[in-house]
Amino acid sequence: MKRDDFDLEQYETDFSELRQYEENATDGLKQVEGRDSWEPTDYERYYLPRLRLTGIKDKNRIVLQNVADLHLHTQWSDGDDLEKVLDRALTVGLDAIAITDHDEIGGAFEARRLVHERRLPLAIVPGTEISSLDGHIGALFVMKTIPKDLTAAETVDLIHEAGGIAVAHHPYSPPWLNKVLRVQLGCGDLIKSVPFDAIECTNAVPGSGVKYNIAAIDAMRKQHISVAVTGGSDAHVAAFVGKGKTYYGGNEGVLSLYNSLLLGFAKGAEGYWKTQEKAYYYMRLMRAMVLNAFKKTGSVN
Repeated sequence: MKRDDFDLEQYETDFSELRQYEENATDGLKQVEGRDSWEPTDYERYYLPRLRLTGIKDKNRIVLQNVADLHLHTQWSDGDDLEKVLDRALTVGLDAIAITDHDEIGGAFEARRLVHERRLPLAIVPGTEISSLDGHIGALFVMKTIPKDLTAAETVDLIHEAGGIAVAHHPYSPPWLNKVLRVQLGCGDLIKSVPFDAIECTNAVPGSGVKYNIAAIDAMRKQHISVAVTGGSDAHVAAFVGKGKTYYGGNEGVLSLYNSLLLGFAKGAEGYWKTQEKAYYYMRLMRAMVLNAFKKTGSVN
């Protein structure tokens, strides 16, 4: 891009036009948050992407590349403090995050409210991670919880009825971890027959655990499963937010994410792990297994 594509007058014009979206952010959220199906606010659809394009004269020549973490937990289930999660998401430069607490959606609604009230440059995807009989399933862009302990097919049907996006979370989870936690974490080969909208092929894990992500990728290739690929950190600790990422293009903010997932254009990727981060990750995992032996929490936190 040429230097003369930017000038001070363009910045002033752009910020002036953005002011209306800032001022109406909370009112816009109130208009959509009580509805049965998800709708983006003007703040999410227009303000956030246009904020990134401020100062550029010919905006029609630009298609934004965006990045999201679509699998996060907060204290509303078994994760870290929501404030810490939001702060970390902003620090690592994410455009959107999905709060996917276990069988709970309250944390996602709270995060979305905070973002609009504080005018944070971050979009929140309301979601939940459903404990189906066949494994964990992410429900994105939903406005209610989905019943747990149903089959994967029944769960996906209910997500679709709610207007949401159904994601097979960590489909090929370690069998030994399933036994230790006494839960079925992934849906496995059901990704070949159940109509998921997306497959999480990057569930951020350091070291040899990446082979289970590779198993999901191989299954999609061999079975010619042409749906969206997502990446998520599955972070139960705020420090790991952004370790798994989903990339998507478009200039309509979180609506571009929704359409990219629905049309199969999203791609997942994993971040780098420092040595101390790996050590902390496995320390937390060992702690979770010990706690689970006594409390039967069924959690990796």
